[in-house]
Amino acid sequence: MNPGPLTTASALGSWQVDVPALVLVVLAGAGYLVGVRAVRRAGTVWSPLRSTAFLAGLVLVIASTCWFVGVYAHVLFWVFTLQVCLLLLVAPLLLGVGAPVALVAAVRGRGAVVDDDEAPASRRPLLLRVLGAPGVGPLLLILVTVLVFFTPLLGAALRHPPVFHSVHLLLLAAGLVLALPVTDEGMTLSSLGYAALIGLGFLEFLLDAIPGIALRLHGSLLAPEYWSVLHRGWGPAPLDDQHQAGGMLWFFGEAADLPFLVIAMIAWIRADAREADRIDRALDLVSAEPASAATGAPTTAVPAGEGDPPVGATAPTLDRPWWETDAGVFGEERARRYGWTTREGQGGAQGPS
Repeated sequence: MNPGPLTTASALGSWQVDVPALVLVVLAGAGYLVGVRAVRRAGTVWSPLRSTAFLAGLVLVIASTCWFVGVYAHVLFWVFTLQVCLLLLVAPLLLGVGAPVALVAAVRGRGAVVDDDEAPASRRPLLLRVLGAPGVGPLLLILVTVLVFFTPLLGAALRHPPVFHSVHLLLLAAGLVLALPVTDEGMTLSSLGYAALIGLGFLEFLLDAIPGIALRLHGSLLAPEYWSVLHRGWGPAPLDDQHQAGGMLWFFGEAADLPFLVIAMIAWIRADAREADRIDRALDLVSAEPASAATGAPTTAVPAGEGDPPVGATAPTLDRPWWETDAGVFGEERARRYGWTTREGQGGAQGPS
């Protein structure tokens, strides 16, 4: 059914009922809100920003399928491309910020949000470990884009509603595989994993332009059995419409990489900080053991002011890595943070003062 020329007025007033999308959104939203309620009842703080982002992602799914984007997706190729980009690149990013995997882990843990130290990646289900591998998301994004636009799936999706709705699910799933490792702490990677992901992200930044450029420069219609027999009587010619779609795909492919890389870098910094704190704690325990063995005293916490050594006693010398004690690099700040003196200060790393 031809909905008529696309104008600002018709876009604002064009709505349809997409039953599969509505069912998916209602089930996902209800499950998320029930999980948030259960976690908060257990005494765990759940950020309202997470809930807002997740619900915003669901609203965008509705807008992409029930608003003018869904109404005109079968009439204009560039609108179909807009729908693909929203479901593949934008909505999953918002849903990922809602941290659904971490929410499920918190509910199963009776309200305790699973921390990366307590639940390393090796303890996660195999499916999450495979999908969360650094190269899976970027590779899947490119494969899905090529599959949707440059295979017979394009014509089948436009002609058959079940295939069309299946493509929507495929787009959301592929987008979540890309977004969750950098937005959801339930699928956090190691610092090395984030470094690999960022490197692949820069490579993807170059490769993402290829489908859009190919679509824009293609000299013949894709899915001609559909677009060539579609008589609108308004709007751009089918081939011009396809070229506009290529420009939109090119724009979204490049623009979406920028926030992805920024979020990935932030996640990398946080993962590195977590690992550094974990290493610091391990070094503190190892350094304290020789001192405890030498004095024969148990390693117990001593309140400030009560643990001063006797007069004439020499405090045990505890070795620290050079990057923590070398004042000429950046160790002075770290030493001051943990209460250790630098080599320049006392000729070697000493215990807490």
